[in-house]
Amino acid sequence: MSDRQQIRLMVSQQKKFNDKTRRLMLTFSPCYTARFESKAFLNCGEDVIKTNSTHHIALTKALIQLETDMCQDGIWPNEEPAEQDLKNAMESAVPFAVDCLAFESWLAFIFIPKMRVLLTHEQPLPPMQITPAAQIYLSSANQRTLSQLQRIDNIANGDIG
Repeated sequence: MSDRQQIRLMVSQQKKFNDKTRRLMLTFSPCYTARFESKAFLNCGEDVIKTNSTHHIALTKALIQLETDMCQDGIWPNEEPAEQDLKNAMESAVPFAVDCLAFESWLAFIFIPKMRVLLTHEQPLPPMQITPAAQIYLSSANQRTLSQLQRIDNIANGDIG
């Protein structure tokens, strides 16, 4: 994909919109659900992420692959943590909020959504090293997930190889 091409994330299966909280739930596949605070309903096929940065495009693809790998490795959380647990995790001073959430839940409900917000707003990617923590908190049997996290670290640190 060239630097000028755009990535579109298409809502493929279903949409739910709660008028009270203005929260849109998008389900990209049976295993991927993303939450967005919204003032308007997103129509099926609307661009969720648009960018022309090679690093942003690579990270967008890598995040989608991370979700797939977590599902294939059997570590994608079955349920979203309680609202209070997410709030506590967001305020946690402990790396990866492991005092509030399992590492897999942090990846699924904190890290991936935060990275998508960054990408949506075309913000610079922060340097990161998630793989060393993943090697501690995840089983070595989760090789697909570990490899994809290493790829994400590499992209964020400037190597889109």
